[in-house]
Amino acid sequence: MKTQYISFRVSYTEKKAIILAARAVNLSTSEFARRAALNMKVTLRFSSEELEIYKNLHTYHRNFKAIGNLVKSDYFKKNDTILLELEEVISLIKAHLEKFEQ
Repeated sequence: MKTQYISFRVSYTEKKAIILAARAVNLSTSEFARRAALNMKVTLRFSSEELEIYKNLHTYHRNFKAIGNLVKSDYFKKNDTILLELEEVISLIKAHLEKFEQ
C-alpha cells in the first residue's frame, strides 16, 4: 500500500514530456515516474488491435499444441516430418507470446 508522498519540481517542458511518455505506455504520471525512479521496466501497453492479435496468436498456439498431441497419439501413424514442423511452429508462436508477456 502506498502511503508516502514525494514531490519534485520540473520545468514546463519536462512535465509535458513526462505526461506524454506516460500516456504512450498507458500509465499514470505517478506510476510512470515511480517506475523510472526505481529503474523498473516500462513497457508499451497493447492497442486494441494488438490485443486482438495476441489473443488470436494464443488461440493458434493452443490449437497447434492440441494438433501436436493428437499426431503423437496412437490413433495416427507418426509422421516425423509433420511432427517436426508442427513442433517448430509451436515453438515460434510460444516465443512470440513470451515477448508480449515480458
